[in-house]
Amino acid sequence: MAWGFIIILALFIAAFLFFRIGDLFSPWLITSGVWFAILMLLQLYGDMLYPLQGRLYISIAIWVPVFLASSIITYYALPSNAQTASANKIEINETIFMILYIISMMSTPLYVYQIFKVAMTFGTEDFLYNLRILAVSGEGDATVSLLKYVNGINQSLFIIVMWRAEQTKRFILYSVIAANILCSIAIMEKTSMFFLLLVTLFVFYEKKRIKIRTIALWGAIIILASYGFNFVRKSVADTTEMSFVDFFNIYILSPSVAYERVQENLNDQFGNHTFAFFYAFLTKTGLGSYEVETKLQEFVWVPLPTNVYTVFQPFYEDFGYKGIAFFATLYGTISGWLYRQMKNRNALCMCIYAYMVLCLLLQFFQENLLISLSLLIQYIIIMGLCLQQAVGIRFHLPLKRQHE
Repeated sequence: MAWGFIIILALFIAAFLFFRIGDLFSPWLITSGVWFAILMLLQLYGDMLYPLQGRLYISIAIWVPVFLASSIITYYALPSNAQTASANKIEINETIFMILYIISMMSTPLYVYQIFKVAMTFGTEDFLYNLRILAVSGEGDATVSLLKYVNGINQSLFIIVMWRAEQTKRFILYSVIAANILCSIAIMEKTSMFFLLLVTLFVFYEKKRIKIRTIALWGAIIILASYGFNFVRKSVADTTEMSFVDFFNIYILSPSVAYERVQENLNDQFGNHTFAFFYAFLTKTGLGSYEVETKLQEFVWVPLPTNVYTVFQPFYEDFGYKGIAFFATLYGTISGWLYRQMKNRNALCMCIYAYMVLCLLLQFFQENLLISLSLLIQYIIIMGLCLQQAVGIRFHLPLKRQHE
């Protein structure tokens, strides 16, 4: 069965490349490539994990064709704006950008300091490990809870300055990069570092500054760096040795196997896992009282420990295979629309699609679009403010490089 899926996905990829349907970062090519790679790797290196029982194959058989069809149809149903399709530059509102930049530069050191101060109360021996525990548990004082929103500002500014790298002054460019790295270290999260590298590769590829071989090289570097990142944040009390093969199986292959261990949701609350953001919002604002699923999920053994279950997990738990088909359509439609608008050089969609690429590439790992909807809303608001041109009061600020 597995080899049949691998052959079909390989034919999809070959057809897309041969007929030039989209580029390397098109949603249909990413989705076909991700599941082709996962199934191939499971066949070659999955012997350390429990064997698959069939649920993953059924889910892929539903998700991939529905996603591909909805994304491609949406993309080609929308008009192509040939007049703007050749432009890679985006214009910003310099006043709003500078205000947010100043907030970022002031808040980031304070956020890192507060995080470190809380972590130090647990001692210095497991300092990096405690940073990660604080981040995933959501614990900390009110100052930390408020300042955590600087992450959304920093990442939004990072995407914007990457698109405008040639027009942005080097000091501003490098300081935004530094702020994002500091926040990533403060929460010891690999995904944040992956975000920075992926956005850079995506934007430079779209600008035709790099080629596929460069992306492949950096892909290998990202995997090796993630292994090192995972090693340094390990607790001193944890004496278990994790080889690179173990790391590879845990973070790349185990989510697919773990997905077959989840059970359909028996909770009467509609879409308990899928719509956790909405239930959390309603509960915090006092508009209702609901059970809210935490982002940090329980571990299962496959036989290696893991607590991520692929993009399919919330949809299957809440709605079964019908949920997978429905959200494949939703995912495909949204990504196809964003991709078309990005190709038409809509500034906001150019920036948002950079995040969508991350969600699509990590669909083998976990669902990141609806579960992290709060972050997406922050992106849209912050980027929308920076990219709009409707503010009447404008000041000339030294954001651009001076060319001789």
